[in-house]
Amino acid sequence: MKINAKDAASACLLILLALIGLWLNQDHTLGTARRMGPGYMPMLTFVVLLIIGIGVLGISLFSGPDPLEPWAFRELILILVSMIVFGLLLEQAGLFVSIAATVAVSALADRTHKPLGVAGCALALIVICWWVFIDQLDIRVPIWPQF
Repeated sequence: MKINAKDAASACLLILLALIGLWLNQDHTLGTARRMGPGYMPMLTFVVLLIIGIGVLGISLFSGPDPLEPWAFRELILILVSMIVFGLLLEQAGLFVSIAATVAVSALADRTHKPLGVAGCALALIVICWWVFIDQLDIRVPIWPQF
C-alpha cells in the first residue's frame, strides 16, 4: 500500500477540524429538520466535513506515493491576510470592495497569477455574493463604502 502523504495530511486536518467543531457545537440546541435550532446547521456542516475527511483519508491510502513538501509559509500567510482584510474592510468599505481586496491579496499567493484572471475572479465573486447574500437571503450588509 502506497500512501499519498499530502492527501493523508489534508484528511487528518479535515477530520480534526470537524471533530473540534462538533465538540464546540455540543452546547447549542439542535432542534429538528423542521424547526432548526442554532446548532443544527453547524452540526450538519461538521458532519459533512468529517465524511469528506474520511473519504479523502480512504483515497490517500490507495492513490500512490506523494511526499509532503516543505510548508509554503508565504502562501499561507497571504491567504490568512486576505481573510483578515475581508473582515476589516467589510463594514467600512462594503461588500464589493472587500471582496475585490480579498481576491487581490490572495492572488499574490500564486506566483503565476494573471491580472485579467484575478479581475474576472473578483467580478464573478462579487456577482455571486451579491446574488446569494443580498438578493436571495436579504442580508443587510453594506455593498458600497460608507462615507
